[in-house]
Amino acid sequence: MRTVREQLLNAAKTGRLVEIYRYGDNAHFSVGNVLAVDDKFVLLKQINPDGAINGGGVYRLNTITRVIEQSDYLKSLVAVMALARERGYANVWQLDSIISSLDFKKKSILKTLLAWAFNADQVVTVGEHPGKREAVYTGFLGSLKNKQVVFNYVDRSDLSARWQVGLKYANMNFVEFNSFETLAITAILERYMSEDFH
Repeated sequence: MRTVREQLLNAAKTGRLVEIYRYGDNAHFSVGNVLAVDDKFVLLKQINPDGAINGGGVYRLNTITRVIEQSDYLKSLVAVMALARERGYANVWQLDSIISSLDFKKKSILKTLLAWAFNADQVVTVGEHPGKREAVYTGFLGSLKNKQVVFNYVDRSDLSARWQVGLKYANMNFVEFNSFETLAITAILERYMSEDFH
């Protein structure tokens, strides 16, 4: 039986869609094309149920419990993706231009992506799992340090607050970028918190 990493490397080579499940449940589910795999992380071009590219996702390998390479869901999604291309909403955020500008050979996928997000002032979603539950934050990086980042995040229900948290690289289990969620938070930041962002 192949390991999760071997399955992901194969998916990267073939270019086929995969389903990825984390923590052994269906709640932590992603689907897309594998773009890169290193010793600890995978980079996925995520596809939403409407067939549109929904940004990129970097996931820690040891949180992935199952990879499905063939299923009726994936077959169905191929048809929906064709519709999205036909109707012009398949790649509205132009993810490919961002991915092609990143070099994953010098640093890990995680650190490469975080450096890009910091230098390009991009909003990301970070999932941290230091305890029993995964905490999820969407915002921007205030600083990159040796073992952690200072992260400024947004609570949509309290736009007057300025939230900040220190996140250790070792506890980060996923980072999503250039997705509908991160671009929505970017719009909120630019409209209501522009003095704190950029």
